[in-house]
Amino acid sequence: MDIFLQILISGLSLGAMYAVGTIALSLLWGTMGMMNLAHGGFIAIGGYLAYWCMTVLGASWIFVLPLALAGGMLSGYLMYHLVVRWMFERKEFGVDIIIATVAIAALVENGLLNIAGPSAKRQPFALSGGLRIGDVVLPYQTILTVVIAIILLIVVFYIVTHTKLGIVIRAISQQQTASRLMGVNTRSAFAKAMMLAGGIAAVSGVLVTGATQLFPSVGFDTTIKALVICIIAGLGNLRGAIFMAFVLGLFEVAVQYIFGQRYGFPAMLGLVIVVLIIRPNGLFGKATVDRV
Repeated sequence: MDIFLQILISGLSLGAMYAVGTIALSLLWGTMGMMNLAHGGFIAIGGYLAYWCMTVLGASWIFVLPLALAGGMLSGYLMYHLVVRWMFERKEFGVDIIIATVAIAALVENGLLNIAGPSAKRQPFALSGGLRIGDVVLPYQTILTVVIAIILLIVVFYIVTHTKLGIVIRAISQQQTASRLMGVNTRSAFAKAMMLAGGIAAVSGVLVTGATQLFPSVGFDTTIKALVICIIAGLGNLRGAIFMAFVLGLFEVAVQYIFGQRYGFPAMLGLVIVVLIIRPNGLFGKATVDRV
């Protein structure tokens, strides 16, 4: 029972971190058909903003998440107006934006490498100790991560389902051309969607680095895993992506416990291959038609 409880707690906490990181990718794909491989750059920006806020400025941990959120939103806004808006109307947008976001991710990583150096740092936004449940210890850092992740998920779902921006985003994701003909300002909606995605990714960067370490390429692994989750769930399916984030978190922890830690991620990749063979559009995805 203790082993089962430990796997459950670890899997849910890992799934919570995956879910927060996955939202941003799934949101942009569902809205803009955009595969944002600069996602890891936003994660790293959030992590380093938190680190500098607490170590250099000496600020309280209370200011860390709002600062990361603001920094991520600003990064998303700049990325849209400096890069995305000039490419979106092109027929080859889907391919071009992948190349562009890979370049942006490399620029962010090298910029942080030159500013902060290559050495890994300990994220000060971390809690020590834990809550004992029987013979299992639930770290306070894990509790904090899960709570923040749940709050973010609730906020995002509220925005998507109960606000004007959410209605516009859902309308554009279903019929972009019709939305434009009906007078919807798609450029403004896309800019706001990228700001929201950037803010969420930056906050997830604080959570990820608080549980691991901080270094310039810290967002790479998280981006790959978020992409895996989106593919398995079905690109653009926000609810499916969140559900699969928790399922795959439990799956990875269970594989690590049974076969060893090094087999967790390869098992996820193997699952992707199986899903793509059986369900090319993902478990919850639907067939799509390219833009013309």
